[in-house]
Parts: sequence; C-alpha cells; structure tokens
Amino acid sequence: MKLLLDFPTVGEPHYAQACPAELLEKNSVRIFKLEQNKHPYAVKAEKDARVERKCNEVHVYMTTIRSHFAPDNIEGIKVGDVVYFHVTNLEQDWDIPHGFAVQGAQNGELIIMPGETQTLKWVPQRPGIYPFYCTDFCSALHQEMQGYVRVSSSAMSVPLSFSTGK
Repeated sequence: MKLLLDFPTVGEPHYAQACPAELLEKNSVRIFKLEQNKHPYAVKAEKDARVERKCNEVHVYMTTIRSHFAPDNIEGIKVGDVVYFHVTNLEQDWDIPHGFAVQGAQNGELIIMPGETQTLKWVPQRPGIYPFYCTDFCSALHQEMQGYVRVSSSAMSVPLSFSTGK
C-alpha cells in the first residue's frame, strides 16, 4: 500500500468559531473572594466545617480544597434522614472547580466553582457505608478527594459524629 499522508489531519473547520481574546478577557475573573460568597450555608474556613441534626434533617457544612473534603468521615446518619451537603469550594484560583457526588443519590452531582457553595440533597434508603467523592479532575491528588458516610438503621441510636482527617 502506498503512503499518502503521514501527519495528523486538521480538525473540522465548519464548527470552529473564534474571537479576539480582548473581547473576553475583561470579563474574566481570576481570583474569587470567599468573603463575597453570600450563600446562607457557606463555610468560609475548614475549621468551621461541621455536621448538625435538626430532627430528621442533617446538614453537613463541608469544605473542599485540593486533596480533601472536610469533614471526610460522617457517622450517625439514619435511613430516611434527609441529608443536605452544603459544599463550599475554598479554592480561589479561577481554574479549580471541584465536583461532589455521594453514592446512591437520586440527583446527579455538583460542580462547585472556586469560592462558591452548592447544596446536594440525599436521602439514604438502606444502612451501609456510602462513599462521596470529587467528580471533577482538579489536581494530581484528585483521587484522594473522598470520604464516607455510615448510615445506620432508623432503630439504631448511633450518635452523630464526624472527622476532618486530622
């Protein structure tokens, strides 16, 4: 067979669009200030991460930053509890979004931009150990960004507790 071409071909040009960078650059935010986060469940420092129960609602005030979540190990959730993960991305550099998902959630996942807080609602249906993890590649330590929730039967009286990996 005769070789006709030995370099990569150029991409499909019909779908390409371009504009001068100057048109977009003025609208680009490079640093996101946590003090501008007005979300009612925002946690602006890892030391403020916590888990609180209000009857059958559990609110997890969580932070994420390259390499870990805080808290990263939660116990005392019961089957049927309504769990709200309020996740604040403490990154302030423009190109480090983090994702968040928990196994068994009926809704998708969160993409949390730097300095932003998002909330995911989760209702565990069975006792067990459920992992949560970052779903958006963020750094070389991306796979370290995980944690676990231990869900007990609604008849159990496991006290609510959490750890921050320290």
